[in-house]
Amino acid sequence: MEQRAVIKFNAKLGRSASETYILMKQVYGTLCLSKSNVFIWHKPFSDGRNTLEDDKHTGRPSSSKTPESIEKVREFVANNRSASLRMMAEVLNINKETIRTILHEDLGKTKVCAKFVPHTLTGEQKSLRIAHCRDIISAYENDSNFLKSIVLAPCDFYLFPKIKLKLKSFFL
Repeated sequence: MEQRAVIKFNAKLGRSASETYILMKQVYGTLCLSKSNVFIWHKPFSDGRNTLEDDKHTGRPSSSKTPESIEKVREFVANNRSASLRMMAEVLNINKETIRTILHEDLGKTKVCAKFVPHTLTGEQKSLRIAHCRDIISAYENDSNFLKSIVLAPCDFYLFPKIKLKLKSFFL
């Protein structure tokens, strides 16, 4: 602001942008605005501009994470859990990264098998899931035909070894 005031003062005195920059460089040294910024601010001041403040900018805000956008994402995911971030961004007119942040941080959702599901579990849900995993692992270890006897989704083939490793480290 201070340097803008100096530019405005010199413009009102009738000095050129080059003269203003040279004088400012002597006073401010390395903290001086760049030559291009001095020229950018000098022109409106010499044309009669009086305010030192930035102009109001129109357009999309830098962050569109508002309560309204969070509610829009919540409703969209409730109606279409298998929607991609790109699809949501196009339909809701919200940045993909903002949608990802809303999903993970505000709504507590993560993508599993192409669907958004809650990733926070209560203590009871965790214990039920651990008990279920224990049953699956013991059935797997005791029955060589176990995998042939159950129907698995493609994403489950990578899920069971990871669960088994986690549970082994958890129970040992």
